[in-house]
Amino acid sequence: MYIILDNYINRNGGVTKMQDGIPYLDILIFGVIAIFLIFRLKNILGTKTDFEENSLNETKQSKQSSNVFSLKSNINTSVDPEIDKIKKVDASFNTENFLNGSKTFFEMVLKSFVSGDLDNVKDYIKPSVLKSFKLAINDRNKENETLIIDLKSFEKNKISSSIITKTTIKISVVFETLQVKALMDKKEKIIDGDANNQMLVKDEWVFEKKINDQNNNWTLIETKSF
Repeated sequence: MYIILDNYINRNGGVTKMQDGIPYLDILIFGVIAIFLIFRLKNILGTKTDFEENSLNETKQSKQSSNVFSLKSNINTSVDPEIDKIKKVDASFNTENFLNGSKTFFEMVLKSFVSGDLDNVKDYIKPSVLKSFKLAINDRNKENETLIIDLKSFEKNKISSSIITKTTIKISVVFETLQVKALMDKKEKIIDGDANNQMLVKDEWVFEKKINDQNNNWTLIETKSF
């Protein structure tokens, strides 16, 4: 480049008179040099090193991973062994429907027992259990006692165990309920329970159904209080 500039400077430091045709040649040379420098600069700036590629990949992966949540930590994929056991013999069994139905039936039985009229529920209760309910109602009526049960809420309603035989399915359901429960004598004096405060009542009821029976209704075959 210095050699080209010397063509314009004379020995005395003055500018020489350029001959015809020379300026065009110089412009052409400068143009070639400029294009060469631009091309080299573009190649240098446009080259990605291995470090840059790795950095970009790591950045991209970190952005992607920041938006992904592991389902394993949030979802319990385990299968309840009791439910799994029931479904092997009754593929149509639906846990949610069964438990909702058991809650409804639990409330119906309580109301019927308090009122002393079991007609609405007798077809779904085993005869021996129904007989026990009736005896308790008869004893209460003989003593002119009044039973108060006000079911406030269900705290727990779950399947605790199941028994599968060749012909039947038996499911034990735990009910934990908040109730206002009291028994009054003929003078309306409380002899058991508390009419003003709630108490936690724990029961376990056993329901039974025959396998492959066209009748899909469950029967209450046992009750137990804790």
